[in-house]
Amino acid sequence: MTKNLLQTYFNQEDELPPPLREAFSKALPNEAVRVYALSDLDGRQHYSERWLVLGERHLVIVEPDGALKNGQTAWTAQTFSLLDIEKFELLEGLSSSRLHVISTKNELLASLQFTRRQAPAIGNLQFVAEQTRKHLLENTAPKELAGDFDPAAEYQDAVLKAVKEAKATLAMPKIGVMLRLLAYLKPHKKPVAIGLSLAVLLTALQLLPPYLTKYLVDDIVRPVESGRITDAWFWLWVVIGSLAAVWSIGEFISFLRLRIMALTGEKVAKQLREDIYSHMQKLSLAFFGSRSTGSLITRVSSDTDRLWDFITFGIIEMVVSVLQIIGVAIALFLQDWSLAILVLVPLPIMTAMFYWHSQKIQVLFLRIWRKWSAMTGVLSDVIPGIRVVKAFAQEQHEVKRFREKNDALEAEAEILHRQWTRFWPTVVMLMHVCSLIVWAVGAPRVLRYAMTGGAEGMPLGVFIAFTGYMWMFWAPVQHLGMMSRTINRVSTSASRVFEVLDTVPTIVSKPEATRLEPVRGHVQFDNVTFTYDGVRNVLKGVSFEVQPGEMIGLVGPSGGGKTTLINLICRFYDVKDGSVKIDGVDVRDLELGSMRRQIGVVLQEPYLFHGTIAENIAYGSHNADLKDIITAAKAANAHEFICGFPDGYETIVGERGQTLSGGERQRISIARAILHNPRLLILDEATSSVDTETEKKIQEALQRLVAGRTTFAIAHRLSTLSIADRLFVMEDGKLAEQGTHEELLAKPEGVYAKLHRTQAELHALIAV
Repeated sequence: MTKNLLQTYFNQEDELPPPLREAFSKALPNEAVRVYALSDLDGRQHYSERWLVLGERHLVIVEPDGALKNGQTAWTAQTFSLLDIEKFELLEGLSSSRLHVISTKNELLASLQFTRRQAPAIGNLQFVAEQTRKHLLENTAPKELAGDFDPAAEYQDAVLKAVKEAKATLAMPKIGVMLRLLAYLKPHKKPVAIGLSLAVLLTALQLLPPYLTKYLVDDIVRPVESGRITDAWFWLWVVIGSLAAVWSIGEFISFLRLRIMALTGEKVAKQLREDIYSHMQKLSLAFFGSRSTGSLITRVSSDTDRLWDFITFGIIEMVVSVLQIIGVAIALFLQDWSLAILVLVPLPIMTAMFYWHSQKIQVLFLRIWRKWSAMTGVLSDVIPGIRVVKAFAQEQHEVKRFREKNDALEAEAEILHRQWTRFWPTVVMLMHVCSLIVWAVGAPRVLRYAMTGGAEGMPLGVFIAFTGYMWMFWAPVQHLGMMSRTINRVSTSASRVFEVLDTVPTIVSKPEATRLEPVRGHVQFDNVTFTYDGVRNVLKGVSFEVQPGEMIGLVGPSGGGKTTLINLICRFYDVKDGSVKIDGVDVRDLELGSMRRQIGVVLQEPYLFHGTIAENIAYGSHNADLKDIITAAKAANAHEFICGFPDGYETIVGERGQTLSGGERQRISIARAILHNPRLLILDEATSSVDTETEKKIQEALQRLVAGRTTFAIAHRLSTLSIADRLFVMEDGKLAEQGTHEELLAKPEGVYAKLHRTQAELHALIAV
């Protein structure tokens, strides 16, 4: 599968169709093919065939010219030097996209349209072409280029990483997972040792009833029949009393064992939940972007609960079963070694059957878990967005979607149950066959003992005791067989838990990280290039310098890289090339916690936690008192509407703040950032959810707030950035323009001037 993926995106020269290879070789006889892709639409949205082939220094567009040559379609080739290409402009649409090739003279060299199916290959070719052009401009030798940049290797690493993560749960050795789970019992050695000791004692007690039964038959009942014993009643009540004592003591020991192990299991499950949740807090945003919320919730909740069940009941039950098998096997040999061999013969066969079955159902449990996570994912999607569901009257659609996931889960469970119910009767029938063999061999020996007066054969009491021990032997074997199903479920859950715990955070502080306290706010981007997926660059060689206390407005078309730039300042991600510096220190060399505590962020989508308004404003400033909270709320123009609630600052906002309007949530989010008192302030569309009057008041508050702080403000409404010292215009991942509002408007053909005219026209239409 991996090879096919690589062939799709990284096609080498020997994979080119012969006519294309011939056309390319004719156009560029001295260059090798690096990568190629298909543009499958023409200007009229009809299917066509145009190929982009990237060489070492040129881009070639090959297409059929409609003529026939020797009975075959003739191809024409257009060749463009990469040094003559200024940029590749990708215009993404819903069903199709377009790639513009722009020259250094700002001329359109080529326009290629393609369907979504070809988008990954086109995007990859664009990325490789941009990197190749960059190295050509830097006069990098081809050999050095090959060493610095190998797109196939980079993509292969990404694919292999994804495959590795997808198979991580299945690939974990079951024994290793179980041993690692048992390691969590180390801090609880004393209660576990007591539980195991009680299990050993209970096993020894369970061996007594069959022996007492043998004694009752052979040493009391049979002598009474022959008149050889006179105090039979006394010994009868001794045996009965002994049985009562054994069973009573056994039940009391079981009670103690279960109580101790239940409490121990709860402590271990608690520790696992804390470990996995605290580790999640250390993981980078990329980890959460690649996994569904439902999957992560399942790992913290139901998976750890299943581990508790196994620790509480499963571990001791397995120990008791193994001890019972050993003890009963010894008792069987003491009673009659020849019959004991008949009982033990099927054991290796059953062990092999259990192993085969265990390997088979492990995959089924993994598939069931995935279906369960998909169903949980629907819940975690829909419940927080129930307002949208109801607004669009999609209740029945969501019920149908949930039913589909639920049906898929049931279908997988049915496969598992069919496997299990077909396997287990076979095992039980094998036990019955073994029992019949024991009866067929042992019962005639009992008759011979009676017929010969004890001269040969087996006493009845011994046979009764033997059959009792035999079923005592099969009971733990049967229990261990059933435990294989439980172990598979537990090992699958443990694997998922340990997969999270084993995930290494990609964004971490170095051992000798620098602490800047306080941060002055001098921010530098030095030729920064960044990619989310390892294929397409979202930022391309961005460089700028911001002085402490300066307010920067980030504007530009959607997808230009504004939010990505902010993410890099906060070090939510690490740059691919170049560096981001705060006060002259690379953010990768700064201590993360110290740096982020001095950065205040107001997100485009304000997120409030379930709790009071005061708690949400004080989030990140836990030592703040009510006076500070009120001051921050006033600065954000939130105090007035908060006081309008019956409970004021103690008003419960509900999950994600659903009881508040969008503007109210935004102002509480701004108050949170103000109370945080950051040295660096980041406003991501901070006024996008407020009306004009409120926006004006917030602008006044922000003008006071940004004094003495370095501020980055993203806004699509250009009017909200009127107080900015400079404006950075981001387009296609590059810093297209920078300057003051007046300086940028003075460039009528500039990106900012065009955006300003477009918004002015839009406002005029709205006014009309």
